[in-house]
Amino acid sequence: MFKYFIPVLLLLIGSMPKVAIASSRSTPWLYQPRTMTKGDVEYEQWVTWKTNKKSDSRFEEFRFRHEIEWGVTDEFQLAFYVADWRHKRTSTEEHTYFHDVAVEAIYQLQAPNPDQLGTALYGEVKYGSDFFELEGKLLLEKELDQISLLYNFTIEAEWEGQDFDEDKGKIENAFAITYQPTPSLTLGAQAIWEIEFPDWSEQGDDVVSIGPSISYQSDGWWISVSPIFQLTNIDTEPDLQLRMLFGLDF
Repeated sequence: MFKYFIPVLLLLIGSMPKVAIASSRSTPWLYQPRTMTKGDVEYEQWVTWKTNKKSDSRFEEFRFRHEIEWGVTDEFQLAFYVADWRHKRTSTEEHTYFHDVAVEAIYQLQAPNPDQLGTALYGEVKYGSDFFELEGKLLLEKELDQISLLYNFTIEAEWEGQDFDEDKGKIENAFAITYQPTPSLTLGAQAIWEIEFPDWSEQGDDVVSIGPSISYQSDGWWISVSPIFQLTNIDTEPDLQLRMLFGLDF
């Protein structure tokens, strides 16, 4: 069924009328160094599907994140993850649970334009009943007319367990190229390289995933979809992840 999803989405997008454009995230797996205009508010819905683990043929996970974004100034943006819910199925269990709430901040150092490299700093704090995470990112974007090149460098520190005694880290390099044939449509490709550090004592698995993306921006709303596929051969990681973001401006 999945192979028919993108063609149907393209057909629906092509039949939509041309209207005023809303702000959007055209790369579901990366952040852009663009911030909202002061006073703007947006609701953002995330849906992420993970499946196809070689280590567990029954593995499937859905993640639902509800987010409110607010332009504090033209260069500073705050976001509040009201809730992150997850439904997980494995060969031994199946359950739905609340995972965390979070606060995210983006500070733009330079807006991207054809003459200057867009840069921004990103910080995030997540908290759940047995989960705590700190995350920082460097966001870069180079505009080349209808084409944009993006790079995110991410470092994460995570603690889990009743006493938060299980800790690990992650470093991620993410790259994307996007092409905007019309003001309302953006096509792209994304590549993600993750390196885990269990207990911060040694390097764990390297996981590399790539995939296409498509984004449509309309009057007061937008939608972005991207599947990514694992290129490496890590049995405990999903071979397919699909993310959809939907934004609604207020």
